[in-house]
Amino acid sequence: MTVTYGVEKCPEKFDEYRCSLPEQYRKLAADQLREDDHIRKQAIDQMRQWIAKHPYIRRCRTDAVFLLRFLRQRKFSIPKACEMLERYLALRQTFPHWFQGLDPFEKTMVALGEEEVFHVLGFDAKGQIVILIKSRNFRVDKYDLEDLIRFLHMNMEILSCDEMVQVAGVVLIVDCYEASMAHFTLFRLSEMRNIGPYINHLLPIRCREIHVIRLPKVAASIVDLLFAYVSPKLKHRFFFHKTINEAVSYLGKTLLPTEYTDQTEEPKALTHVYSKRIRESRDELQLLDQMEIDVAKFSSVWSKTGCAPGGIDAGMVGSFRKLDID
Repeated sequence: MTVTYGVEKCPEKFDEYRCSLPEQYRKLAADQLREDDHIRKQAIDQMRQWIAKHPYIRRCRTDAVFLLRFLRQRKFSIPKACEMLERYLALRQTFPHWFQGLDPFEKTMVALGEEEVFHVLGFDAKGQIVILIKSRNFRVDKYDLEDLIRFLHMNMEILSCDEMVQVAGVVLIVDCYEASMAHFTLFRLSEMRNIGPYINHLLPIRCREIHVIRLPKVAASIVDLLFAYVSPKLKHRFFFHKTINEAVSYLGKTLLPTEYTDQTEEPKALTHVYSKRIRESRDELQLLDQMEIDVAKFSSVWSKTGCAPGGIDAGMVGSFRKLDID
């Protein structure tokens, strides 16, 4: 896939956005995100101005679809979208072993794809994309937490470029069948302190529901500890199902593989479609590594309050609080 944009924060000319969303998603965007042509254009323009004037952002993508990740995630609240972008840039640089150098052709990434850890099942009746993660397919004897985070983030980076996903969001299903204690002890508390900000505030994708199926009883206490680092808002989006039947009664049979249902015909999943898209997006993933922010100015994003540095929140972000976008 040819990349037609760069990371210059103030290019001579910005790309011109043309909405290609199907009507169902235009209506969803209007109803759920308050998005229309005027608000979208105004928000993109204002966010570009903010990036251009930002004293600590050195290089950043400013193409419309990239900025819409953050604007749609924050329902076109420009201060919140700008703060999320700051954190996104800062976290990418602070933890490069997780978020940089992502390459779909790298040996470990290829292997994890072939071992079917991550399944894109398709779009449900609400327009949400449904993702299935099979814990048992993640080989803890071959891979570690860093491999898992890199693989999942690479997939989410490309998913978040899809405008239908930006608008309607993601339903995540995590099947814990045959997961061992080694799977759960991958998530050390020291690592969770760093992953917490990413899960709660950084991931530029609308996570609508998270369904955990067949969680082993021995792992319940570990999950409780991990939950200490999950925001109250996100906790309400978790659903735990003890049995397959319980999960199917909630999720329906349309998209689930036949191993979960009594259907005889396997639904047509989109895993191969998105795997191909990821391979074609190698240049885009590499371009993300060229973005840069002065990380030293952002130490407070890891504080317990989760606030951006006072000078930026009050100045750069705060300057947009009076925008008429309601």
